[in-house]
Amino acid sequence: MPGFSDSTRITVIGADGFIGRHLVQRLSMLPETYVTVFDKYYSLDNFNSHPFHKLENVNLLAGDFLSRTDLVTAIKGSEYVFHLVSTTNPATSNKDPLMEIDTNIRGSVALFGVCADLGVKRILFFSSGGTVYGNQEKVSIDELTLTKPQSPYGIAKLTIEHYLRYYKAVSNLDYIVYRIANPYGPGQPINRKQGVIPIFMHNIIEGRPISIYGNGEMVRDYIYIDDLIKMIADTFYRKTKYVIYNLGNGYGTSINELIRALETCVNRKIQKNYLEVPDTFVQNSILNIERFTNEFGLHPEISLIDGIRWTWENLVDSL
Repeated sequence: MPGFSDSTRITVIGADGFIGRHLVQRLSMLPETYVTVFDKYYSLDNFNSHPFHKLENVNLLAGDFLSRTDLVTAIKGSEYVFHLVSTTNPATSNKDPLMEIDTNIRGSVALFGVCADLGVKRILFFSSGGTVYGNQEKVSIDELTLTKPQSPYGIAKLTIEHYLRYYKAVSNLDYIVYRIANPYGPGQPINRKQGVIPIFMHNIIEGRPISIYGNGEMVRDYIYIDDLIKMIADTFYRKTKYVIYNLGNGYGTSINELIRALETCVNRKIQKNYLEVPDTFVQNSILNIERFTNEFGLHPEISLIDGIRWTWENLVDSL
């Protein structure tokens, strides 16, 4: 495979989350590749029974993202480091903005320093396509759009991007930033306060109404997890023209349209509660992904209705 040595070593920091699990599965299929997966596994049972143990070229390593010693152990010898860790989500971040500074920003800066010291070839950072841009007048947001984050979560993501630019300047640490839309798909936790699709599905399973902020015309860009992972795993090692790429479907879906798609898939009407829109919410977020698709020739393939149907069927089968 072009761009790979005979034995390429990859470390995935934050590998036990929704995106991380899918990413590791895909990376493990690359030829002559050895993957170290690093996360804070919350129990010995969770660690010992983890499905990654079944992958011959994957090594699980439990540790603390905020520990330099643990990071050095996880990263030493790796050429590529994926940074997926976030100790917050948009909801928790609003309640405690200092958490972003104390954990995500501080931890990321320390991580980049370790990568620079250990001679990592490239770091891949998973940023946020919606929150870093904030509210925009233009319909389709490209990478040259002025960033206007209005939540602590988005401000932190953008700050981390700036620190990558700093380490490129002072240590020649190569990097790519992926500004990702709203990923969804099988395996996404439904009992957490992140991701409107799993949140809605959780309420449907529990027989509770779903909460809608505003009139339901808020627009988002949703990308099926398999599409997202393919776009990253097939290109992260290539020589690139840019360091920042939007990754999404490239078109918008309103909450009302999303609900209609859900009702089709679950074959029932969904109860709804309409709430006041929080001050930090972004009304419209549609990512222009032409920079990525033009350079690499890869496009999302899964339609929203198919993606939701497969996600719902997987969820029902797992209950």
